Amino acid sequence: MKFPLFLAVFLGACALTAQEQIDKADARGKAAAALTKLALRVRVTRAAPEPAVVRVGWRRGGEGLGGTVTRGGFMGASQQLDIPFGEWSVWTPLAGIIGGTRGWEFPTVVVEAAPATGGTKGKPARAAGALTNVVVEFEFADGGKTFHRFAEAAPRGSSVGFAFPGSALMAGVTPEFVAQLNGLSAHARARRERLEKLFPEPATMPKQFALIGHLAGYGDAMGGGRGSGSGYGVRHCNPEILADECRTLRMLGVNSLVGSIQLADAAGFGADFRRVYWGGPGSGSPLAALHQGSSKTDPGDHCPFDPALPPLMAATTLRAIAEHQAVGARESWALWVDEIGVFAKEHVVHCERCVVKFRDYLRTQKLTPADFGKTSWEQVKPFNMWSAPPPAAPPTTAKAVDEVASLLEKPTTPKPNADLAPPPPPSLTKPAAAPAPAAKGKAARAANAPPMPDNAADALRYYYTFRFMTHATAQVFPGPAREFQKAGIPLYAMQGPTPSWSGSSLDWHEFYDHQANTAFVFETSNRDARVWQWESYLADIGRGIAGRHAMPMGCLVKPHRGAPAQRMLAVAARGTRVIEWYTYGPDYAKGDSFSQSPELLERVARAARFLGRGEDWLYGARLASAPEVAFVSPRASEIWGRADGLGGAAFENAKWVYLALAHAHVPVDILSEAQLAEGKLARYKVIYVPGTHLRRDAAGAVRDWVAAGGSLWTDAFGLARDEANQPATALAEVLGLGTRKLETWGSVDGYRATGLTPLTETNAPAGARFAWEGGEIQAAIGRESLDAKAAEVLARFADQKPAVTRHRFGKGDATVVGCWSGLTYSAKVRRAEFSMREDFPAAVRALIAAPAVARGVVQPARPSEPLVEAIALERDGRRSVALINWAYGRDAGVGGKGGLQVVKNLRVELAGGAALKSVRSLVHGPLVLNQGAVVLPEMAEIDLLIIE
Repeated sequence: MKFPLFLAVFLGACALTAQEQIDKADARGKAAAALTKLALRVRVTRAAPEPAVVRVGWRRGGEGLGGTVTRGGFMGASQQLDIPFGEWSVWTPLAGIIGGTRGWEFPTVVVEAAPATGGTKGKPARAAGALTNVVVEFEFADGGKTFHRFAEAAPRGSSVGFAFPGSALMAGVTPEFVAQLNGLSAHARARRERLEKLFPEPATMPKQFALIGHLAGYGDAMGGGRGSGSGYGVRHCNPEILADECRTLRMLGVNSLVGSIQLADAAGFGADFRRVYWGGPGSGSPLAALHQGSSKTDPGDHCPFDPALPPLMAATTLRAIAEHQAVGARESWALWVDEIGVFAKEHVVHCERCVVKFRDYLRTQKLTPADFGKTSWEQVKPFNMWSAPPPAAPPTTAKAVDEVASLLEKPTTPKPNADLAPPPPPSLTKPAAAPAPAAKGKAARAANAPPMPDNAADALRYYYTFRFMTHATAQVFPGPAREFQKAGIPLYAMQGPTPSWSGSSLDWHEFYDHQANTAFVFETSNRDARVWQWESYLADIGRGIAGRHAMPMGCLVKPHRGAPAQRMLAVAARGTRVIEWYTYGPDYAKGDSFSQSPELLERVARAARFLGRGEDWLYGARLASAPEVAFVSPRASEIWGRADGLGGAAFENAKWVYLALAHAHVPVDILSEAQLAEGKLARYKVIYVPGTHLRRDAAGAVRDWVAAGGSLWTDAFGLARDEANQPATALAEVLGLGTRKLETWGSVDGYRATGLTPLTETNAPAGARFAWEGGEIQAAIGRESLDAKAAEVLARFADQKPAVTRHRFGKGDATVVGCWSGLTYSAKVRRAEFSMREDFPAAVRALIAAPAVARGVVQPARPSEPLVEAIALERDGRRSVALINWAYGRDAGVGGKGGLQVVKNLRVELAGGAALKSVRSLVHGPLVLNQGAVVLPEMAEIDLLIIE
């Protein structure tokens, strides 16, 4: 093979560039080096109509695959874009087409007829018509030696593509690499054939549950697909590829589609995917649609109360209903906004329309101007928590500094969280020897932060401004939701998993209390194995919201985030009946997909088969026994956690308290502060409120409930303040404590989907440990040495300060633990090498669960392993227990998410005792029932116990 001189020079330049970007990891370095030696040429061997000359372009990335589109073209022998039909292009360096070797790349190649006539000055060349029935041959070379050739067809257009396995190149051009380097048709066929080989026998697939998949990338110049044989998002024009993808989806249990049913129809498989249709209006914000093309390019300028918005949404709703009805699925659900957040933030401060609506909102909360220290509503505006005032000039003389310091020493109205505030900076208490260097990063943001409220009236306004953002967002949807409902179509906004992250401006509970949606749908996206069980936390929140508003539930399960079977069963057992495997892709058409992974395809296929076999017990099932424990992570605590100097510690702590209860096999209902305030709490024996703040109406209802016999639990600085960030009075007598003060020596990073980080601690006091049930507990990042004014001391820190108290109040009691018990529970598992079966301390778990155990709350199923979750269910007289193993471990020096810790000889105690006749495992078959308990020889990811 003879390479042109210009190509040799270009390859040399590419080699230098690649070497500069080589990753330190040896494998990636080898792959990058190997890529610099590869080249590609193409030729068009068929097209209709057959042109004399063609142009062949390529592109990669973007258009659904993430990133931006990179484009280029193949050259003819004359170094021009025009290539005679049937002739090879010159060799093109593959590095430019592929871009890198991190993983799979899927370049798209588009063929068009060269302009029929040459252009002249002032007169462009005349374009030729669109081509169809195109065939392109690909030939690959390594260092000038051809090693692979294939042809790819586009019967219905002019776009073809190929799959490049970049990560397989680290050992060079090996047989394994060559076997995976294929056109899209072979790539799609290979994954179908792999699954068919793994699952040769017919299987019982879900028919009641809807499992949703995704198809994309097909274009059809003859009608169907995108209606074009090339262009945005078109990766191929081959119906056979579509058919292979549909067959693969069926093996994953998929019986429904999102976005469009058109491609399944084009492949002849449409009837197989009409269980549920997830369609529009779409993932975009209606406010963005309202201002599309306008001068208001900044979303912050968009007003959710714009009077032009309702008619726009009404018209959009009618079009979307027609779209759904045209599909003809058994059910349709309508998405409006993906991963919804609040529609307005700082805008509400500056928009007069929003200011008026803010006052109206406050009236609905039964507030008056006097509550905000004002005499009229015209004086009440949203609190500006976004814009910082111009920086004040620093004191320039010792006298000026002394004057400021003296002001700090004078008695004033106590500021909110005075006990938590750090001491005044040294520059305000004595003259500075030299100016401090300019702040950067977090320090700069803190220095330029807007002022926080310094009195109760402004603090209350701050709190309600936060809540108003959810109200302003939610009020957009009730009208369209009702119209969709009339057509039998639930409307949902996709909720991101923010309660398991570091929180959100949008409050799930208040959003649905506004009747904004008629379906509850959320996504699972946590990547760290140690927090995968927070999917149960999200599902329990959703179960409560869906039950409160009689809504159906749906969920996006992302297999490539890990534990697809456990996530699936966790949500299905809590009432979810529509699950999207997000996202199948396919990989060549959509990023954030899992279809390129044979391992994940197998795991998803097995999970779907499990769901199909178990759906007679799972679909439409309810909890066998209503929980007797309520759990509340207060919104007031989340709001003030952003401003109280604790860095969101209380919010992070609450999630781990939930997990400790789950590990103790204590079922809970997750309630909102509004539900507490409504006072319908009689069926709960214990209520857990791990949060520093609780709004006053909720606190009053909890006080009454405790007096009537309930048992309340909280921990460090718990329930110490109200929604105005003032000392709470309603619960002070209930807790039996005096002065509330928190001692801190560390911090916790808010979890943000990707990785769990160790706690940061400096000089933890030796006295901050105490004993409980035979174990020693070291308080993590802080403690509250409890002022046991009237409470009984149950445990003391090593320095003899009270660590745990209980106070009798009326017929009930209140327990306070003087540490962040959830964070303390999580401290060890945060290490790089972890073992979840060993790292959660039993003493802390027992400490948290103590009131529930003491009250003898219902526990329908109790596995012997804390990390195996058990959910007892009942459907039309059929009883079952879903078992989910969340235990993972990672050895020292090993990367990745960690490996599953299989449990041997798992014992499960079942409520019912002698009344039970038989128990069968969906995985292991019949089990021996002995005194109301069974033993599973092995517990891998999931199982279902079927009880007679």
